[in-house]
Amino acid sequence: MKNNILHSIIFFLIGFTYTVQSQNPLVSDSIQSYIKKAERLQEEYQYEKALEIAKIAQQNAQYNNDDKSLGYIYNIIAKNYETSEDDNKARSNYRKALVYAQSSKSKVLETDLYNNLARVYTKHNLTRKKGVEYYQKSYEFALKLKDTARMIRPLLNLGEYYISRKDFDSSYEYLLPARKLIHKKSPNLDKTKLNGLLGKYFLNISSYQRAEEYIDNAISYAVGETKNSENNDELISTYYEELASAYETKSELYRKQDDFKNAYAFQKKQFQNILKAKDYKKLKELQRANIKYEVDILEKRAKKAESEKKESESEVLKWRGSIILGIILILISLAFLISSYRNNIQKKRLNNDLIDKNKELKSAKETAEQVSTLKSQFISTVSHELRTPLYGVIGLTSLLMENPEDRKRSEYLESLKFSGDYLLALINDVLQLSKIETNEVTLEKVSFDLKSLIEGIVNSLQTKQKNNNNKVHVNIDKKINTTLLGDSVRLSQILINLIGNALKFTKNGNIWVEVKCIDLKDKSYNLRFIVKDDGIGIPKSKQKTIFDNFAQVKNENQEYEGTGLGLAIVKKLIHLHDSEIFIKSKESVGSEFYFDLYYEKAIKEEGIADNIGESISIGTSNFYVLIVDDNKINQIVTQNILKKKGYTCSIASNGANAIEMLRKEKFDLILMDINMPEMNGLEATKVIRTFNTNIPIIALTAVEEREVRAQALSVGMNDVIIKPYDTEQFFQTIMKNISKVKMV
Repeated sequence: MKNNILHSIIFFLIGFTYTVQSQNPLVSDSIQSYIKKAERLQEEYQYEKALEIAKIAQQNAQYNNDDKSLGYIYNIIAKNYETSEDDNKARSNYRKALVYAQSSKSKVLETDLYNNLARVYTKHNLTRKKGVEYYQKSYEFALKLKDTARMIRPLLNLGEYYISRKDFDSSYEYLLPARKLIHKKSPNLDKTKLNGLLGKYFLNISSYQRAEEYIDNAISYAVGETKNSENNDELISTYYEELASAYETKSELYRKQDDFKNAYAFQKKQFQNILKAKDYKKLKELQRANIKYEVDILEKRAKKAESEKKESESEVLKWRGSIILGIILILISLAFLISSYRNNIQKKRLNNDLIDKNKELKSAKETAEQVSTLKSQFISTVSHELRTPLYGVIGLTSLLMENPEDRKRSEYLESLKFSGDYLLALINDVLQLSKIETNEVTLEKVSFDLKSLIEGIVNSLQTKQKNNNNKVHVNIDKKINTTLLGDSVRLSQILINLIGNALKFTKNGNIWVEVKCIDLKDKSYNLRFIVKDDGIGIPKSKQKTIFDNFAQVKNENQEYEGTGLGLAIVKKLIHLHDSEIFIKSKESVGSEFYFDLYYEKAIKEEGIADNIGESISIGTSNFYVLIVDDNKINQIVTQNILKKKGYTCSIASNGANAIEMLRKEKFDLILMDINMPEMNGLEATKVIRTFNTNIPIIALTAVEEREVRAQALSVGMNDVIIKPYDTEQFFQTIMKNISKVKMV
């Protein structure tokens, strides 16, 4: 009985100690040692264990905010997935590694990662072009680091890629500098690859003598390394693969010289080495499996021997008296108490650290939330405070331009309106860019008519067309059902920027807007949008930076000035659709922008016409409109615009006045500002809906539409118009909402 108690205490202490130790390895052990261990396990083909170790290191590195180590860890994880041919997970983890490498400014790791990413991307037809770009990036980084070994790898990979594509001229552009960089101390694998690839190149340009020299060099290096006992299994297998490739090239060389006997002989060698490469891998895997099996047997034997030893010792201890047992129990108890005391101190310290850390995290979170809230408030305030006076400036200017008495000053008024429009465009672009970069822009799915949308955009840009005497040609593939499901607002923003740019940079020319169906499925289209012009074109040196924020094509006479944000917004909106935009351009010839987007088919809704306001004339009308706005200038502008179309208007300077007037008079429509003193537009609408549920109420506001629309509709408003607005669109919105009431 006593022996059983002793055994129980010993096992308890061992288990307790193990538990304490297992709780703290990530704190005490070095992250680097875990990384090296995982890399070593990879070299030994123990991929699952390597992945487990890497994940432990990952937790530790994340806890310590060690971005550089996280870059190396994700690189290890990605290599594991690449080896198991799970390219999606490999690509995802290489990208994560790249983010951490960039944040920690680890240029060496970044260079390796571009090469690794390229290796995965070039495996597949759809992503090969991206893979080539990554190889080129890897080379450029290695060039800056002056790292010869890292410069050689992407050069050889690019050379090999273009040879596989039968583009031998392009391949030589990379193989030639690689040949200059390789020296006597370079790894033999690089020498083997280079000579093999040069052999293929010279064979395909019919320089047979030089081809044979390089092929023989490749064979010589590879044969020597297959016999090198210091090489690991995978490397030897790679050399056999290189040998097979070299023999294949030599067979082709003899075949082209009509020496079929030698051609057959070397083809036979090619197949033999392919089999050797495969057999060698299988043999080594079998050997490792056998070694593991033997180790398992040895471990079992050792455990059995240990068990027998313990049993023997237990028998010896039976004769010992109670005094010895008592001493042992006291010592064990003391050890247990000391261990518990130390553990409690450590736990207390860790708990205090954790509490402090949680406080810091909570404080940081609260600060971040405050900053985010302040930023949103700032954007909303800037939007409202800038657009409101602009509405007055642009509106009054437009009214003065239409007044015959002010025609003498038309040149100044046009300049003033142009400045107002330009400032409004700049504000809209800056706000739009800010929202995209803070992930506030999301894609919506609504039904829209593609043809009507494009025609509407072209019509809205008629002034620009006339200014530069341009013609716009629209061509939509007949295979496309023009009613689609997607985010029509984002598509409009993309096309307005691209078509607007084309009109700006083209004089007395043509702009072509094309939509092609490049893939048609049961429920979706893959559409290619093309905007092409025959304008001034873009210099090749500027084509890579044209999509950067505030990037502009400089011009000597500064004729084509702009904000430089349009194309940056276009690129980010297309990225939001998981797509890319491409450019083809030549100076003095023109430019072409194109991109691909997926849209679902939509069934066009019946019942309400597309242009619901057409049943009631947009022209002169006797409708009675209540304008609710606290800004005197805005009141004047809105009232004059409505009066010119024959509308009758009354004005209320706040929500309370509007409610009082609506109880006394009958109006056909209310134009309601949102931000007003005493009672704002939202509060006023809530009250109005308690006694009048039919009258259309349209929010007329300078606040961003996406911020206010949901709020406005929730309190009972029917629509939203953002100031400043397009006059035609303004009346269409008014008539659409009046029509709905009149048609009931």
